[in-house]
Amino acid sequence: MGHPRGVALAVERLGDNVRLLFLHYQDRGLKVSLNIEGQCCELTFEKLLGFRVLDEGDLLEYWAELSLSNGWLYEVSEGGWLEQESLRSGFMASSHHSPREFLVVTEKECISVLTLAMQPQVRWCDCQQVVQYTPLPGDASAH
Repeated sequence: MGHPRGVALAVERLGDNVRLLFLHYQDRGLKVSLNIEGQCCELTFEKLLGFRVLDEGDLLEYWAELSLSNGWLYEVSEGGWLEQESLRSGFMASSHHSPREFLVVTEKECISVLTLAMQPQVRWCDCQQVVQYTPLPGDASAH
């Protein structure tokens, strides 16, 4: 397996000061709330297959290309977590579907996301709104 490669996704705001505020997982959806240079952003990943959160120091092989200096939201095209999981005989999702891998980079954590969706939904909002719970699509507890 080679070094991870990917492409930074176009987003409205870039910055080196990216902090994870919180994660919310429910019903095959993941909402990631970030503070980016004082602006808040919510990413929603639907059709989720899995996610992992690791300290940025545990992903040193990513930093040649997938680092905050180039962006904070990437689609990983090769050499990432999906490729690692696909080597396992028990990882059946790659044989039945065409999963995509995204990487969210913050100052301290990295969130790898495996999904069947084309890309995450990106919503910029007031930071005070992010602190409050907002349900994921299909969240039955919100009714």
